[in-house]
Amino acid sequence: MKRLFIMSIIAFVFSFTIGFSSTDVNAEDVEFQVASYIVNFEFLPVPDVDKHAIGTYERRGVAIFKDGETAAYHTRGTWDFIDSNGPFQGYTTLTYKDGSTASSKYTGTMKKEPEKLPTYTGKGEWIKGTGKYEGIKGNFSYDGYYITPLNKETKGDVVINVKGSYTLQK
Repeated sequence: MKRLFIMSIIAFVFSFTIGFSSTDVNAEDVEFQVASYIVNFEFLPVPDVDKHAIGTYERRGVAIFKDGETAAYHTRGTWDFIDSNGPFQGYTTLTYKDGSTASSKYTGTMKKEPEKLPTYTGKGEWIKGTGKYEGIKGNFSYDGYYITPLNKETKGDVVINVKGSYTLQK
């Protein structure tokens, strides 16, 4: 009787473990580059130190994956900079040709050296997907740089390099 009880527990644990592991697809590596520009920008001065401001931004562009796939890129976020240096955070959605989406949230830090355009680094996580990306979970890191300044003519064009991985939960 004791042996039957122990075997039942082992069988339950084994089937429970197999059940959870079969809900995930193997982790997929992802690598892509984004080119985007500002479509909306709000600048609010903070009167504590020189050149301090907070605000919001919205960017649009295109993501080009290492395998040649493309997706429309849309992001919105907030920033807190002193002389173009400081933290930012936001949310991004990639929309693919078939209508599938992959959404993420991210944080980062922008740095600007005198007489140069800003650069930035950060990290994020995949938080939601639809279509072929339904159930997406995972993490990524990124770095980027401005290729034109933020003004009315050039809109602060940037290039972003992203590397990470994800799984799809069933």
